[in-house]
Amino acid sequence: MVINGEDISQMNDGQVSSLRSRKIGFVFQFPSLLPPLTVLDNVALPSIFGNGNGKNGDKNTGIRERVKEILDTLGLTSKLDVYPKQLSAGEQKRVVIARSLINQPQLILADEPTSDLDSRTEKEVMSILRDINAGGVTFLIVTHNLDLVEFASRAFEMENGKLNQIGQPVLK
Repeated sequence: MVINGEDISQMNDGQVSSLRSRKIGFVFQFPSLLPPLTVLDNVALPSIFGNGNGKNGDKNTGIRERVKEILDTLGLTSKLDVYPKQLSAGEQKRVVIARSLINQPQLILADEPTSDLDSRTEKEVMSILRDINAGGVTFLIVTHNLDLVEFASRAFEMENGKLNQIGQPVLK
């Protein structure tokens, strides 16, 4: 398998892990935020394990500024020093999206990114993802919610072990 011109079948575990932390962000179905960490620390966490690229590529500076920038984009500037249990479900989901963006990935894999949200918050989150996508980040979203197809440039369904393209989604 080739990702961004790199054949991962020829890589060792360390190289694959490095590629994953540099090029791929993850939005899990359930927020999986660490309760004893603030929003700032939860969002910054992947930078510790990744290449630590802050806004200017520096490992030790720029992370806090990058976290603030991302949280501002997601409407969470005031939540920097708040703990996960103090956030609504929609805010937690946006923190997870922020965390997936900290290492400036080219691809974000999202598993049911709106599964626990009300319809208004779902639309807000999907609009945020669409804006991030317009900025050059590719999303691969897995969902059972066919209402999300309207946000996609392409959509597929899994049927009997095969992927079939469905409809011709229109970006709004």
